[in-house]
Amino acid sequence: MKFNATSIRQHEASKLLTKNFLETGKNILGDGLKLCQRAKAHHTQNPGTAFIVVEKKAIKEKINGKWQTNIYTLSRMHDAAQCGNAHLCPHCTSYKAAHMRGWIELELLPAAKSRNLCLGLLTLTARHRRDCDWSAYVQNFYSALGLFAISIDRAFKKIGYLGRLRTLESPVGNHGIHPHIHDLFTYAPGTDLAKFQEIALKHWKKALKKVGLDCNNHGINIKPEGKFDPLYVAKEMAAYDTKTGKTDDDEDSKNKNLFQLLDMSAKGDKQASTDWIRAASAIQGRDRWNVGQLAQKLGIPCPSNWKKPEGIAKIDPQRLLISYPQPQHMIATSPSNPRAGLAFILRAARNEAARPGTTQRMVLRMCDETIKAEVEQIKFKHAKTLAKLIKSGFTAEEKERLCAKIHGHCTFAIAEYRATTYSYMHPAPKHAPQAQEDYSDLIPGQELDFSLA
Repeated sequence: MKFNATSIRQHEASKLLTKNFLETGKNILGDGLKLCQRAKAHHTQNPGTAFIVVEKKAIKEKINGKWQTNIYTLSRMHDAAQCGNAHLCPHCTSYKAAHMRGWIELELLPAAKSRNLCLGLLTLTARHRRDCDWSAYVQNFYSALGLFAISIDRAFKKIGYLGRLRTLESPVGNHGIHPHIHDLFTYAPGTDLAKFQEIALKHWKKALKKVGLDCNNHGINIKPEGKFDPLYVAKEMAAYDTKTGKTDDDEDSKNKNLFQLLDMSAKGDKQASTDWIRAASAIQGRDRWNVGQLAQKLGIPCPSNWKKPEGIAKIDPQRLLISYPQPQHMIATSPSNPRAGLAFILRAARNEAARPGTTQRMVLRMCDETIKAEVEQIKFKHAKTLAKLIKSGFTAEEKERLCAKIHGHCTFAIAEYRATTYSYMHPAPKHAPQAQEDYSDLIPGQELDFSLA
């Protein structure tokens, strides 16, 4: 089991978003993940303290093709903010995918069965290429989806269609971003889905043509009930292999989802970093999952209002709660830190029971890493300023004078940064208010008179 994968990916995403903002001056919708698991939850009762929970849990995982249940010691942030971005944030994707799987299994499937309806899987794709504006391409793709929904409405109603659960997947490969949707839709038993697919393909091609896109005969694929896993649409990291027909070329098998791009970027792959930012900009603001009116028509709660029934709570009797100052947590996990601070801290927390104090020491060490990186940035900034100001015609004395001036500014900026940061990490204790003397028992007319006679 990869304990630190989520934290490392999240840190890498934060670094890429921060770098993109510094270069372009523009935020990407979803950049709230930079505070996910770092800032405190909005309803917290302890805004000045960071908490980590360490407990043992049973994890079901597939090893060598077989499902096994193993007991692991896990550590996680407690009472921390969550951004809720299911496209870009590895942490929130995991939670929201698990919630959606529970809704499908406990609400959607029973409701469809009670109405004697089947569930099919509709996949829509379009031809894509790398040398285009990915944001414009995704916008056109969504425009085509809207046109397709209008034109095929009558055909859908004839097969017992009530609605769909839509999921957007946007892997990146040699031919650029490949957005495609999977619709888990209802249909009446006995429907000829092969014939319906032919009708749907014609409508889909017409919709794509109107927005300047196109597809081949494999641009649409429909799977009947029993030929796919209904929970596939809510998988955390889909394999993007639901289409049974051949794709435009065999290179599509090399597509990487956004989290795999983060893994490659963390290892120094510059192309993966660029592709992740381009993809994040292209899909910003769009939902990973959308239920539409399906829940309302089936008479069940929508996923946002649904809560999984609580079973018997199994709390680890050796559950450990670790606390340390929240300001130190913010600095230690800063995107400026060249190391994935949160991953290091959570790893240290798993060893807290055996070596008390390990977590606090790791937090302070990660703070030092962040401070060193910030100091280097200050030096680099002043070095660039010096390079712009110095002229080839300067004399040696003028150059020396300018260097001394910039060096003084740099030294002052570093000292000011260190003082501000350390005061934030270690705030001075607040002095207790001094007790005011009570003069209420003085007898009128008997006060001391210090005036001169």
